[in-house]
Amino acid sequence: MPAPGRMTGERRPGLPGYARYAGLAGSALLALAATRIGARPGAADLDGLPAAADLPWLLAAVAGLAVLALAWWRVDRLPALPPTRWLLVTAALWAVPLLATTPLASRDVYAYACQGASAAAGLDPTTTGPAVLPCPWLDSVPPIWRDAPSPYGPLAGLVSHAATALAGDRLAVAVGVLRVAALLGVVLGVVFGGRLARACGVPVGRAAWLGLATPLVLLHVVSGAHHDALLTGLIVAALGVAVASPRAPARRPGGALLPGVLAGVLLGAAAAVKVTAVLALPFAVLALLAASRPASVGRLAGAAGTVTAGAAGAFAALSVAAGSGFGFLSALGRTGDLTQWTSPPSAVGMTIGYALRALGLPGGGVALAVVRLLALVALAAFVATVWWRAWRAPAGSARCAAVRGAGLAFAALALLGPVFYPWYALPALALLAVSTVDARGRTWLAGAATALAFLVLPNGAGLAARTKLPGAVLVTVALGVAAWRLVRNRGLARGA
Repeated sequence: MPAPGRMTGERRPGLPGYARYAGLAGSALLALAATRIGARPGAADLDGLPAAADLPWLLAAVAGLAVLALAWWRVDRLPALPPTRWLLVTAALWAVPLLATTPLASRDVYAYACQGASAAAGLDPTTTGPAVLPCPWLDSVPPIWRDAPSPYGPLAGLVSHAATALAGDRLAVAVGVLRVAALLGVVLGVVFGGRLARACGVPVGRAAWLGLATPLVLLHVVSGAHHDALLTGLIVAALGVAVASPRAPARRPGGALLPGVLAGVLLGAAAAVKVTAVLALPFAVLALLAASRPASVGRLAGAAGTVTAGAAGAFAALSVAAGSGFGFLSALGRTGDLTQWTSPPSAVGMTIGYALRALGLPGGGVALAVVRLLALVALAAFVATVWWRAWRAPAGSARCAAVRGAGLAFAALALLGPVFYPWYALPALALLAVSTVDARGRTWLAGAATALAFLVLPNGAGLAARTKLPGAVLVTVALGVAAWRLVRNRGLARGA
């Protein structure tokens, strides 16, 4: 009999061992292809489709990603996972080739570097675009973002500024520093995600494998160095602090003071990366009060005040340190300039617009705006409903209900927002990975994480931008079918 918590696969290769080396081979092939068709610096083929001569390299990249995804999937489908340490070491091995090559599937890291260059020159990147300086690496930034102010908060600005200051005129060093910041988000997820998983009765190794070792994370965090990685890590850390709050202090009207302030500080730092982090604040309050259920409205107000004060203080301090204010809020509107079917509301609005245009009628732009607005209303209603259900959860499941509620809220934000990129799913994936117990739900998460990894070409060109009409119509039809089936199933359930 093997020792408890260990697998015989540690003594001989077995499926886990073969999957480890298959995934490493896939990662290495992907990294090799990135040297030719990755998001390389410079204006050559900027966000364009690969040239015919590069088709073999594109096929190699797709094959490498497919092998990596299959290896990850096979391990995740095992009835009993290898030990957590084995999983983390495997994920680290898969990450090494991607750290040593050109960024993949996005050019955002170059925009971050240029935003840091603007800050180093004494400009506010949340109010001016990189072209104003101009940034020395401007030709590596997609044209749509060259004149656009940064939609990120002051902490993201400080990270970009630090990367540029350390790099001098060496873009590769700036990219490396930004990758380190993204990996810090992964470390926070590993450290604090375990607390959340244990609070929900999810095996820590399985939660880490699903939330942190996916092809999506390897592609858009390890390689792409998106700020959303640090955002996700800080959110997970905040909720991890909240769920670990002691029972006795939570019974006082002010709630658990120290954990509440610390959770708030972490959420304030997360909001200083990307303002969408505030969505986690009401769920952090619930997690803080989970040990003292049933909680009164007074304790709820006290805990909310504590967390909010910590968040506001941290955000203000980071704003002063960065020398920026709330300019990034107005810059957020520019992200809505992109219209792609990857956002379900945008897909529906686009389809209505195409239908109106086919009939010779105006109003396509109005239809898009209306559908997006209705989606935001639905988002607010959904988040409020999820929060209320988490608030009403029994004491024994209150902590997990708060964490899962936050995960569902971020999933709804990704689905109902006006714009969607694969890395927008990182907070939802991390939180749902630690709070989803049932196998069917985890299979859906794994499938989504795998599919999203293939949504952008290696050089950063999005497939959605080149398939607008068929993509929008297909998504709209799929939504219609899903809605019809939901209504039908509920009708059958009532009639049963």
